[in-house]
Amino acid sequence: VLVIGSGFAGIAAAIAAREAGASVLVLEKMERFGGNSAIDSGEIAVVGSPQQQARGIRDSARLLSDDLLANGGYLNDRAKVKYLCEHSRGVYDWLTGLGVQWGPGLACAGGHSLPRIIFTRSCSGQDIHGPMLRRCLALGAELRNRCYVERIIRGEEGERRAFGVVAREGYRFPDAASGAPRRIRAKKGIILAYGGFAADVNYRLRYDRRLTADIQTTNQPGATGELWRESERIGCQ
Repeated sequence: VLVIGSGFAGIAAAIAAREAGASVLVLEKMERFGGNSAIDSGEIAVVGSPQQQARGIRDSARLLSDDLLANGGYLNDRAKVKYLCEHSRGVYDWLTGLGVQWGPGLACAGGHSLPRIIFTRSCSGQDIHGPMLRRCLALGAELRNRCYVERIIRGEEGERRAFGVVAREGYRFPDAASGAPRRIRAKKGIILAYGGFAADVNYRLRYDRRLTADIQTTNQPGATGELWRESERIGCQ
């Protein structure tokens, strides 16, 4: 299994694939693993967390779902929202089992109707990503940094299956011509976990013409849109 991106989603996928018995290779184009996940504020929304229970707050997956749908203008994928809300406590338990330590605080973020946001002890995404990464490595997954994916390889025209990628090993951001191109085959599948694109002004302008270059982003510099464009090219969005 080939995983593109080493943030929360990519490392979680790599862990699941290894636990299922697959060999796993994770590709990260930047020098450091983690992407936006490693620099975020280390907070997640959890229904029925110990922090809520300590304050006597009654919450439910249905209420969280209602909040997310309303905040998303009801354009959300309802099935995914339902799954996310019903499994929020399971994610908390899984991360805690990996060694993530949570602070006692509880907050009500924008769009939420009651407090359900919990934080890691130092309010850093690295507190989550670090334990996840250690588990991933302990399971024997291989991770390669500075490995920039240029192209996803598919079969003949009309065949939807993806067979691998062309990646530049030894890539140095942001030089797209750096590194040596190499073909990497994936026998059991490719997981796209490349995350944000807010550092790519031209790509974000496609979605909102107000997001011009004079507006800064909290995304890390490598959160650019190359693989979003590549996914569009092969019809995988």
